[in-house]
Amino acid sequence: MPFLLIIWNNKRWTLIIVLLLGLLFQTWQVNSLSGDLRDAEISCDGRVAKAIKPYQTAIKKAQEQKAITEKVWSDKYIEVEQNAIKKIQDANAAARRAELANNGLSKQLSEANKRLSTASHQTIVEYTITNSELLEACTAEYRSMAEKADGHAIDVERLNEVWPEETALK
Repeated sequence: MPFLLIIWNNKRWTLIIVLLLGLLFQTWQVNSLSGDLRDAEISCDGRVAKAIKPYQTAIKKAQEQKAITEKVWSDKYIEVEQNAIKKIQDANAAARRAELANNGLSKQLSEANKRLSTASHQTIVEYTITNSELLEACTAEYRSMAEKADGHAIDVERLNEVWPEETALK
């Protein structure tokens, strides 16, 4: 009992000691909970990193595949453009040759028409037969060219339907 009597007589110091002990306990408890929270954050960060890793890997692979696909399409586009330029150059050269041949034939026909009035009957018949054969050859060539143009139009339509839109690559 003398202990209780001492405490009762020194109420102020007793209260200070109790409060100090309570403060020490609270400090210890806050530090303990702070450590637990830090451990939980580290554990959570590890689990989040582990959970998002497959997605990050998939995104990286998709970006790499996209780059490869864009490169393939770019290379193919350049190749197609180069081939088209070559074909246009070939077509222009063929058109110039045809124009030169046409000019030569026109001169020959003009010269033949001048001589036609003085030509013999047999020469006129041969000239007419030759003109008929030439007309048949021109008709056959025109038909062949029309078939090729139709085939080209079909190819262009098919390529336009198959070729991806440029916005799909971006």
